[in-house]
Amino acid sequence: MLEEIEQGYPTKRHPATEATHAGEIAERRGSYPVAQPIYQTTVYGFKSLEDLEKVNEHPADGWFYYRYESPNSAAFDHAMAALEGAEAATTAGSGMGAIFAALSGALKAGDHIIADEKIYGGTFSLLVDQLPKFGIETTFVDVTDELAVRAARRPTSRILYFETITNPLLHVTDLEGLARLARDLELLSFVDATFSTPVICRPVEWGIDIVMHATTKYIGGHSDALGGIVAGRQELVAAAKLAGKLMGLTQSPFDAWLNVRSLKTLPVRMAAHSKNAQILAEWLEKQPAVRRVLYPGLASHPQHALARKYMPDGQFGGMLSFELDGGRPAVSKFIRSLHDIPLVPSLADVTTTISYPTSTSHRMLSPSQRLAVGVTDDLLRLSVGIEQVEDLIEDIEQALHELHR
Repeated sequence: MLEEIEQGYPTKRHPATEATHAGEIAERRGSYPVAQPIYQTTVYGFKSLEDLEKVNEHPADGWFYYRYESPNSAAFDHAMAALEGAEAATTAGSGMGAIFAALSGALKAGDHIIADEKIYGGTFSLLVDQLPKFGIETTFVDVTDELAVRAARRPTSRILYFETITNPLLHVTDLEGLARLARDLELLSFVDATFSTPVICRPVEWGIDIVMHATTKYIGGHSDALGGIVAGRQELVAAAKLAGKLMGLTQSPFDAWLNVRSLKTLPVRMAAHSKNAQILAEWLEKQPAVRRVLYPGLASHPQHALARKYMPDGQFGGMLSFELDGGRPAVSKFIRSLHDIPLVPSLADVTTTISYPTSTSHRMLSPSQRLAVGVTDDLLRLSVGIEQVEDLIEDIEQALHELHR
């Protein structure tokens, strides 16, 4: 059809026919778009059976169907693989979709996962409530304890799962050490690197097999694009891609387009997030109403030395957590007193937001489970944006003062 339009044929069609072909234009070969177009189509046409078979046998030669891959998701795949220094990458419709696709591609019924006890609550729920329905079990351990990891290994163990920086306690993982331990135990190492992004830390360089991100967070960065990514070894990514295709975990062309757009500013944004978070963390440590501040860039952080090893540019991300004296009543009053920092169940926007893990990321855990991993009723998680940091300090300061009124 595009060739026909380019040649000026047909000249006259019935209105019903004309309407069905509305918007089709020929490619102008004398120029090209500087920004990537949005390919908002669910399916692609072929001129012959031979062309169809060629693309079926060699998907890189063309496009087939929205659920399989789109030009926008492929562009995002290639960009993320390059940023991670990985052999390949594949998109998913969300961060949890990426995790599910990666695990589904690598596991079968009867397999076993060893996971860090401090992982994100949504992932915890996936491993505890959903995967057992498919015959996959998980043992949770403190992955900093090598003996505990070794003791948890079974003949059916396949994956060691953890995060670069845990949500919401900001624990920094020894990537090199755990990659080595996983290989020694003949396990695959899977890491969720949402908090760090490939701008700050590239786990593949430390021997990690698979890296996952909720691209909805820092990579998208504007709370307007849903998505996830799986990057790493070619064969594992291919398995995750197939699982995602069959289960319909597709990322839309528009979300993929938005994520590619946002990648162009990711290094600049992460530098600003990190700078503001460092200043805020140091300031919060000096406030009498704040019992404890958790931020990898602080010398007081338990894994500060590891953070400096894996984040050598001195950027430690935009996430910090802190505990207030006074329990939930103090937390509630503090949140109500903030003027410019909204309470949201997500993170990593260019604007600063605050979250209460007890009611958001770890709501699905029981009170005893939350306490066991250190998520207390006093804990707040701050996603530091790129605003002028003095304005953020002023807002938090006045909210802290309200606690004494």
